[in-house]
Amino acid sequence: MDSQNQNQTSIIVEETTDDDSEKSVFCKKCGHEITKATFVVEPHDHTFRNPAGYSFHVLCYSDAPGAANVGLPTTEASWFKDHAWTFAICNQCTTHLGWWYRGPTTFAGLIATRLVR
Repeated sequence: MDSQNQNQTSIIVEETTDDDSEKSVFCKKCGHEITKATFVVEPHDHTFRNPAGYSFHVLCYSDAPGAANVGLPTTEASWFKDHAWTFAICNQCTTHLGWWYRGPTTFAGLIATRLVR
């Protein structure tokens, strides 16, 4: 196992039921609705560094209807064990918002600084 795969994280998809659950999450660039707080999964917050050395604070949601799934799935440098990723972009302005993950669970890992919560 290479050093990139040693830092993989497992994730369990669970939807929230808090009173704040109807709050929406928007694209910071264009204001398009991306997801809702009801889709938060735990653990929710993660900070990762990609192979190029860039760090990302990622928030996980079980669904993000406002984010398109773009690209071919790959497990290369995946931050989540047994999950392949593709890019998640805003359906309205095409800003890169994060990544879709598919494996034992399906979820979106969205970059916190590119969202308004």
